[in-house]
Amino acid sequence: MSSVIEFANAYRKLGCPKSWSKNTLSLSCATFSLEVSEAIESLRDSRAGQFVELVVNGDDLSPKDFISSSSWGTLSFTFTVDRSGAVQIFQNFEELMELSKSFVRKPLPPHFYLIDDDILSSEEPIDKRVKALQGICGLIVYLADLAHYHDEKGSEEYKLVFVADDGAKGERAITLQPYLDTEFLSYEVGTDLLDSLQSDNLDSNPHLTKERSIFRSTLIEYLSGVAGGEERFKALLSTWAKFRELYENNLATYLSGFSFHKAKQEVATAQLSIADQMSKVVSDMSGKVLSVPISLAVVIAISRADGVLESTILVLGIVLASALLAETLAAQKLQYERIKHSRTMMFESHQQKLMQYPKDLQRFLAEATTGLSRNEKKLRRSLRTLRFISWLPALAAISLHGYLYQVDLMTSWVKVKELCLAAFKFTLCAIHSQ
Repeated sequence: MSSVIEFANAYRKLGCPKSWSKNTLSLSCATFSLEVSEAIESLRDSRAGQFVELVVNGDDLSPKDFISSSSWGTLSFTFTVDRSGAVQIFQNFEELMELSKSFVRKPLPPHFYLIDDDILSSEEPIDKRVKALQGICGLIVYLADLAHYHDEKGSEEYKLVFVADDGAKGERAITLQPYLDTEFLSYEVGTDLLDSLQSDNLDSNPHLTKERSIFRSTLIEYLSGVAGGEERFKALLSTWAKFRELYENNLATYLSGFSFHKAKQEVATAQLSIADQMSKVVSDMSGKVLSVPISLAVVIAISRADGVLESTILVLGIVLASALLAETLAAQKLQYERIKHSRTMMFESHQQKLMQYPKDLQRFLAEATTGLSRNEKKLRRSLRTLRFISWLPALAAISLHGYLYQVDLMTSWVKVKELCLAAFKFTLCAIHSQ
């Protein structure tokens, strides 16, 4: 058990006497009390101090020879609390603040006892003033992690130096000189913010380096009008809520800028991707459209054909080429529709947040959307036009073939009709004969 806890239990068994003088407790008892005997034994074993004098039944007695179960008639003792710093026992909060300069350099110990107030720091429910003191000491330790330098030239002084990481104009650095005062025990100071900014959290927070930088800049901005390291520290504690609000506003501004920059990059990437896909459609389409002039050149060969059969074969070839080209362009149209749908999906989330974006990002998004829409309309018109043009060689070939060989075609048509009619009659007769 901790020496502090043992001392607190023993002191309470003694009835929390107020007979203290310069960290020395003196007490006399005229009648035997088992609780007093147990308390003396606990004080001896606690190593919280030492007995200057122990008189039992009028005789001086060594503390190590004292047995709590032995009866006695009269008893008096003088016990001095250890003030070397190894045992955290104090008369009151004022003495704690005065003697414990090291508390501004490290967290409070888990156990300390305040004699006048009978407060054991680790005992539930924890006193509000103890909670406030623990929070302030924890805050000082966290501030030390965020500070660039620790100035400890003087044994009584402990200064934290904060330097702005950005190139902003104005104050570039400030110095805080943490200290403890009973006035601070009424302040409401939380350590959750500074706890999240500790360097140990770097792996879990990719923005931690920037957030720490924003904290330092905010600290300099907030306290630049206060003179003196101690005064700045007091101003920070007394108006902690206002400082935190300023920091959160500055952080929100940074995160918004980061988010908007990321959104701008996403829009630019989407724009390039959609434009690249459209370019591929145009390239594929351009290569295939070159077959139209070739087919038109073949139309000329129809006029030089040796007969209707040769001309017919040429016409069939041109019609087949036009049909294949038309189907290819139809596939390109489907590809265009998929690209258009992808563009709509990519930009839909940004369009929903349009009013939250800054003016320059709104303008950038509007320009990207307008430009891509124009490209889509132009590509759609080109696909329609080229699909119509793809059938021109076939229409020209059929028209020229019909014009040159209309007599042969009519004769052939008549013969085909006669053959069809004869076949129809033959089929009817066969049906009736059955």
